[in-house]
Amino acid sequence: MDEERSFWQCFRVWFARICVALVLLSLAGGVFLGWYFLRDEAEEFDDPVAQFKYGSTGGDRNFGLPYVMWQSLPVLFADLLPEGRQDEGWEAFGFLYEEDAALDHVRPVGTSLRRNMGMDRIFLNCAGCHAGAVRTEDEGRRLIYAGMPSNTVDLSAFQTFLARAVVDERFSGERFVAEIDHMGLEMNPINRMAMKFIAVPIVRERLLTIVDRFEDFVHREPTFGPGRFDTFNPAKALLNWNFNDLPEAELIGVVDFPSVWMQGQKEGMQLHWDGNNTKVSERNRSAAFGTGATPPLLDRASLARMEAWLAVAEPPRFQDVFPAQFDEGLAAEGSAIYAGECAACHGQPREFRGENIGSVTPIDRIGTDRARLDNYTRDLAVNQNMLYAEYGDERFQTFRKTDGYANAPLDGLWLRAPYLHNGSVPDMVALLSPPEERPVMFLRGGEVYDPARLGFVSDPAAMDPAEAARLFCYVTHRDGMAQCPAAVPEMNGTCDAGPCRGNGNGGHLYGVDLSAQEKRALIEYLKTF
Repeated sequence: MDEERSFWQCFRVWFARICVALVLLSLAGGVFLGWYFLRDEAEEFDDPVAQFKYGSTGGDRNFGLPYVMWQSLPVLFADLLPEGRQDEGWEAFGFLYEEDAALDHVRPVGTSLRRNMGMDRIFLNCAGCHAGAVRTEDEGRRLIYAGMPSNTVDLSAFQTFLARAVVDERFSGERFVAEIDHMGLEMNPINRMAMKFIAVPIVRERLLTIVDRFEDFVHREPTFGPGRFDTFNPAKALLNWNFNDLPEAELIGVVDFPSVWMQGQKEGMQLHWDGNNTKVSERNRSAAFGTGATPPLLDRASLARMEAWLAVAEPPRFQDVFPAQFDEGLAAEGSAIYAGECAACHGQPREFRGENIGSVTPIDRIGTDRARLDNYTRDLAVNQNMLYAEYGDERFQTFRKTDGYANAPLDGLWLRAPYLHNGSVPDMVALLSPPEERPVMFLRGGEVYDPARLGFVSDPAAMDPAEAARLFCYVTHRDGMAQCPAAVPEMNGTCDAGPCRGNGNGGHLYGVDLSAQEKRALIEYLKTF
């Protein structure tokens, strides 16, 4: 009996110990899983410029792709990349990589990385549209500048690629895991299971939702090409507007990416292309909304750091990049011409003073393509002003419908080509020419700069045919299609009447009547901005 009692006593002790151990293990496992799946940490940088290039807006919480999926996508679906660029990965869409970037994970400028839901997730940030590249000569060193408009990234082609990939039979957890293994990318057992059975289906569902919403307008606009995007039709789509109910005049809103330097001096100015907002912080949150950062998901701390840098960030000086291509005497001659022709609307170099600077010139006076102006409506302004309604001082309050386009400061003008709000004029020589003499076709997406014309090399005759065939052919009139050295872009019926709706290069007649010498002098002075 004593032996039996002793056995049961030992059994109870060990059973209790095992139960305690199991409870502790369960608690530890729960804590670990909670820590693993509930962590929400974005990569941060001490350098404010790096924070702008690679920091998060919060959109990666919503639309972030698992990093290993991002890496494998252009490999698994290489056949869906742009023709002739199937071996270039994400660079096929103009995404820029910095060789010396100190990153935990290799990725392009304009992408953020966030550990969220147990995985490193990547998505686009502000620099995706507001960082560009310059080469001073063919095959020369690439200079990447934060704050300038992207001249290489083709978001419409990127969007088309994702839309085609997500409906492909290869878009499955099994195929992604196999490709990730083939590429030798690291993935622990937990993430392997999550990728195979959870992550890929979630990503597919979200991409299909975006494709479904966006297809109502993307097929009614001219193809964007590098350096351009539709700013407000995506907002309409995310607000569940029915595009079939909209008049045709409101369907095209494609614009060039703007520069974003020196925002501190621009507070109170009517900016965006049509001057529809006077508050810098609202414009920045609106831009973040375009990266998927809805009000609940916005990374306010990261955005605040970006805004602090943008308030004082200055563009690089032309003279520092092209010292041998600047004539100080000729620029002095051009200063007086500029004062008489341009200063009232555009101010002086990096000094935003002028009678009409930061205000709107009515469309019947400026005469440029009106599609973007008509695209932004009073109804949209009302809807935008309801965003952040539950967030007190963050609520949008200053979005307004205007009757023209804004007179913007010209800081970093030399890096903002092509010109006009829709990027329809390739360089300053063309902008100072009468509209009938401006090219009806030119190439976009190149990095080689022409310091004499104050714009990127865009004439097919001025470049190697192989390089010309890689670039996007921008046309302002259907007559330009026959001149394209590469595949003619899909214009979706916008050129049926001859002039391409949304791509018009008319208007802005200021300076066109100057003499050839006066234009040369004026261009030289514009290099100082």
